[in-house]
Amino acid sequence: MVLSQKNLLVQALTCTCAALAVSAQAQVLDELELRQEGNNAVVQIRFVTPVQYARSISSRASDLVQVFYKVLPTRAPLQLTSSERRLPGGGAIAAIEVRDGSAVNTLSDSTNRKLVVRFGAATAYTVRAGRDRNSIEVVLVGKGSSVKEALIAKLNAVPPKPTAAAPAAVLADSPINPEAEAAAAALLTTAQAAFDSGQYDAATESLNQLLNLPPNMASRKAQEMAGLARLNAGDKARAASEFDLFLKLYPTGEDSDRIRQLVTSLPSIGATTVAEGKPKVEATSVTSGSVSSFFYGGKSDTRTQEFQDSQLGGLPILQSETTLANTDQKQWQNSVDLNWRYRDAEKDMRIVVRDSLTRDYLKSSNTERLRALYFDYRSLNLGGSVRVGRQSPTGGGVMYRFDGVQAGYTFAPKWKVNGVMGKPSDDLLDTRRTFYGVSLDADALTKSLSASTYLIEQVIDGVTDRRGVGADLRYFQGGVSATGQFDYDTINKGVNIAALQSTWQVSDTTALNVMFDRRTTPLLSLGNVLFFQDPNLAAPAKRITELLGTTPIETLRDQVKGLTAYQSQFRVGGTTAISEKWQTGADFSLTSVDEIKPVAVLLPNGQAATGNLWGVSTQLIGTNLYSARDTHVFNVSFLGGPAYHGTLLSYNNLTSLGDKWQLEPSLKYYTQSGSAGDSTSVWGTGLRATYRIHTQVSLESELTYERSNRINAPTPTGPGATEQSARLGYYLGGRFEF
Repeated sequence: MVLSQKNLLVQALTCTCAALAVSAQAQVLDELELRQEGNNAVVQIRFVTPVQYARSISSRASDLVQVFYKVLPTRAPLQLTSSERRLPGGGAIAAIEVRDGSAVNTLSDSTNRKLVVRFGAATAYTVRAGRDRNSIEVVLVGKGSSVKEALIAKLNAVPPKPTAAAPAAVLADSPINPEAEAAAAALLTTAQAAFDSGQYDAATESLNQLLNLPPNMASRKAQEMAGLARLNAGDKARAASEFDLFLKLYPTGEDSDRIRQLVTSLPSIGATTVAEGKPKVEATSVTSGSVSSFFYGGKSDTRTQEFQDSQLGGLPILQSETTLANTDQKQWQNSVDLNWRYRDAEKDMRIVVRDSLTRDYLKSSNTERLRALYFDYRSLNLGGSVRVGRQSPTGGGVMYRFDGVQAGYTFAPKWKVNGVMGKPSDDLLDTRRTFYGVSLDADALTKSLSASTYLIEQVIDGVTDRRGVGADLRYFQGGVSATGQFDYDTINKGVNIAALQSTWQVSDTTALNVMFDRRTTPLLSLGNVLFFQDPNLAAPAKRITELLGTTPIETLRDQVKGLTAYQSQFRVGGTTAISEKWQTGADFSLTSVDEIKPVAVLLPNGQAATGNLWGVSTQLIGTNLYSARDTHVFNVSFLGGPAYHGTLLSYNNLTSLGDKWQLEPSLKYYTQSGSAGDSTSVWGTGLRATYRIHTQVSLESELTYERSNRINAPTPTGPGATEQSARLGYYLGGRFEF
């Protein structure tokens, strides 16, 4: 929606950002990584851009969770289209599918996003913010021992072995019900019988199923037996891990004293004996990826009140006609995502290709976006790594997608030095740009604190474009996760980024999050001056060297600073459960863009600050109201600024009909009043549907319809003109995963 507060400055800054990063577009979702964390397994969902975790909504069936997050301010524009990643699973870890999309059905490119995470079987899990700004993590409770099997399955691209179906109520923070309590007792009886007969592997399998249930009457005994079964089977290391978890959960009692005495004769957690040797890793190779094809269409119609009041406006509309006669979108988008991976005892190699081709029928043009094409090599013995090709930035002060090389070397436990060099993959007029930099990573300054620091030099047409020094801090302990980022340009002499985001999981049912971000818009760099030249020039310069022929470089840098504004964003929110099926959330946000002082010729009058643009929203979230997999989000938002105020009402639903269909209907109504007497009202509805033909093949479609009515500000001669418009948007396509 267009707000009256959006002035020429904002438009200019938007155009500049777009011009500096034309075609630097990518899907938000990057990849999934699996690791072990004590007795748990952790699925790290990585993004190509910084994000902030907001909340999650779980289904009663415990095989689906929606994870809501927001895309944070970023240097490069993103193509906010849906994408999908999956892990095949293995051992006790079920197959996992993660799909990213807009959290607002009627606005597909919204920065308010959601992940729909599906598990191949009922699973105990929790969701939390990641250890860095580019990730969110799903913790699989009690699945740590199966991580190795799942990783092997991922490399071999084979489906997980079938396991006995777990009871429906296995969510980690859900209360145990009588059916699950009975199932737990039955599993304990089965495990005890296997244990007594010396079948320790069978006993362990039953105990793992039991321990995946929410805490119940059999949990304590089962945790003790899990350690004893491992011990009797000769696996002292895993026995020690099971006993360690028991003592953390149940520190007092006769059984606790008995186990505490027993662990004194076992190896410490994570220790291995020389006699055990290094396990042999079989060489494995796998090719995976996806291919998708979608058609996007849209039609709109706008009629002014003058036309409505005319003689023509009263004519009936024939059945063969449509008020939605103006086709404003007609595109066919195809994308391919290919991954090849090879791993053995000494190395881990990957080749990644992500490409897309868009056919725009209205412009009669084809546009290709090669988002990634790189080779990645990691030495498992020497601690070194190198990545060559087109790739997304992963830190170190790099702000663009680039063509080049980055390498790292772990020279001490938890310490790593990195180097990077290359060129932005997107052209900036006719300039030649390169960069190089070094960074240092400390993964454990303390048990909970890690950090990175960097120095980077960017060159444009032979002169320094930007020289950045910065640092990233990461704190993670218990339910608290926090990351901070700072970037300073020593050549242009200004702070580019000062940002902090934090999430606090207060309890299983309550989470709080806060974010502060202040950054230049666009990023300070000498190349920006090419987009703020004297509009009276017959032939504007396309390279910095052309400007240097008539203007000293110090003057150009002053112009860059004078025309670069700071944008500040603050957001705080949280969610909490109010009953078994309902939870509530609230958010407050504040955004502003600072003033720009007058600049001769370019901006003689300067530009006023936007003032504080604020928003307050509250959500009521229902789950499992009529099925095992339905969720409902009711939202009320109040928005305002110096020149307007508005109200937004919306409803979003997700319903799964078996394993094949997923429906997501939505409604919204927005009304806005301006200080000049103008007003706008908009209502819209949408329906997104996904049909899974096969585990690897799915069809998806979305249909949205929106009507708006705008009354312009009154004029000295009478009331403002009225304008009505309508828009129909849709897409249809499919995806094949392999």
